[in-house]
Amino acid sequence: MKLINRKMEKHGSGTVKVKLEDDEDLWQLYNLVMIGDTVRASTWRKLQSTNTTGTVLTNKIRLTLTIRVTGIDFDPIGSLVRCSGVISQENDHVKQGVHHTIAITPVSSTMSGEVSIGKQYWDTVVFQRLLDACDSSKKADVAAVVMQEGLAHVCLITPSMTLLKQKIDVPIPRKRRSGATAHDKSLTRFYDAVFQSVVRHIEWSVVKCLLVCSPGFVNQDFLKYCMDEATRREMRDFVKTKDKWILVPASSGHMHCLKEVMSDKNIASKLTDTKATADVQCLDRFFKMMEVDQDRVAYGPLPVFAAGEKQAIEVLMVVDSLFRSKSIATRRAWVKLVEDVQDLGGEVHIFSSMHVSGEQLANLCGCAALLRFPCPELNDLDSEEEPVLKPSGQSNLYLDDLAGDDDNDYM
Repeated sequence: MKLINRKMEKHGSGTVKVKLEDDEDLWQLYNLVMIGDTVRASTWRKLQSTNTTGTVLTNKIRLTLTIRVTGIDFDPIGSLVRCSGVISQENDHVKQGVHHTIAITPVSSTMSGEVSIGKQYWDTVVFQRLLDACDSSKKADVAAVVMQEGLAHVCLITPSMTLLKQKIDVPIPRKRRSGATAHDKSLTRFYDAVFQSVVRHIEWSVVKCLLVCSPGFVNQDFLKYCMDEATRREMRDFVKTKDKWILVPASSGHMHCLKEVMSDKNIASKLTDTKATADVQCLDRFFKMMEVDQDRVAYGPLPVFAAGEKQAIEVLMVVDSLFRSKSIATRRAWVKLVEDVQDLGGEVHIFSSMHVSGEQLANLCGCAALLRFPCPELNDLDSEEEPVLKPSGQSNLYLDDLAGDDDNDYM
């Protein structure tokens, strides 16, 4: 994501204009835009007109429209973000207040990829996400193939999500005593399908390593097949990528095995620059501490907010979907908790809901914390119960009666 123009301040209103360069930027945009924001981008719209004979003509033209967002959807397969809402700025073709949906895609030969986002309030979390998204040093540079005989998942691992590019599923018959011809032919067909997917989906000028994860010797056999096939086809550039391949043992060829792979210390040392690795290691620390001392951990909204009030949080882990709550008061409560932990010298990890580690954190009700000191009283709180929030005007934002949760307070 490239920042073109910025007329805003943290904790204030304003507008930014960015250029979306890849699928990772679409995910960042999905997390930046909230209901109630304004979005301005190029879009197609059908317009009707009547000629002199009374015939109604329909033309599809490209316009640059500004809408007040009422809904947003991310489509990773189609590589687009849909922002729906009502047009907030009238032009010569469309009146104000008319509903419209803008389909936003990265920059291409036909699309500029430029989007303007307007907010009444840029909180700390959204502001930092914008800065991180525009930092080119934090782009994704890791790919993975998780496979077993007959099943493979080709993925790109970005700082914010694990993007499944293709799933390959080829039936492999068992070996028989009379011969293994059918088994070997099916296995070769499977390896070739995965090889074609790697060639098609992995940009080696960007990717610095490819994790090939499998049980047994499947990854070794696949690497040998790929190098032999590339040599046969005289794909010299592909053969040169052999140093980027890292063979990793895994229990199966399913996507969830990426977590156990990235938890491996030997692999983590080679991926020290990736956010996903840091998140997985942080979550592992939480589970290890839970085994040793349950009084030094908290998970679920109510216990975590209670720990925040006690200033006991050393490491806070939150899944990013919590910041997309439709309730602004709820979003502001999570932002306030993040700010308080950081002000006290704590560590904050915001997990992506599209990463394997984020999915695991979501199973813990979306948040967890490592504590500075034991808080046994938190064990009596219901981890699935939502905290009752105070209005933002009061000194604490956490555990008290909410006197009117008016979402328009911040609009």
